[in-house]
Amino acid sequence: MTMNPLPASRPRERIIETASRLFFRQGYCSTGINQIISESGVAKASFYSHFPSKETLAIAWLKQREEVWIRQLKERIAQHASADRRIAAMYSMWYDQIREEGYRGCGFINMAGEFSNEESPIRAVVRDHKNRVRQLIANYVLNEYRAVMKPSEFEELVTVIYSLFDGAIIQAQNFMQDWPIEAALKASIKMLAQYRAP
Repeated sequence: MTMNPLPASRPRERIIETASRLFFRQGYCSTGINQIISESGVAKASFYSHFPSKETLAIAWLKQREEVWIRQLKERIAQHASADRRIAAMYSMWYDQIREEGYRGCGFINMAGEFSNEESPIRAVVRDHKNRVRQLIANYVLNEYRAVMKPSEFEELVTVIYSLFDGAIIQAQNFMQDWPIEAALKASIKMLAQYRAP
């Protein structure tokens, strides 16, 4: 699963690709603009013409990452007719991500964790992303359950499945093992078994 599929030939793409690697390896606060400029091989003027600040670069990176990730997730779940198979397809994203990126966890949560200010624009981007993931689960993964459940029960199901899914990658990062993903997948499938879809 490639998070940065664009060829790193143009300055803007090289900057984002370099920032992605450094933010994941070192964290946002420990990565300086000068290091990004140096390792991306762009001139300082070129950097600032694309990104007036490190914060604007981080937001651009998160938005690009989300675009690729959401597209890949939709492609995976669209291949399956049943909710349990769509859920399994969701978790395949995490398996591929930890294989490609190591046990680095969720780039969005990692980034949000570096900002204590709840009003931070970066934290707002992360919250918006997580809300979109939750809505994707409701509308693309569990939608057929909507017709056979009370609205409050459906919302509860969506919240539980989302929480298991999102928490799995964080615990895989914490323990540096796959078992939290496997456990969350099993729990999600077990949760579905309590309901009858049409």
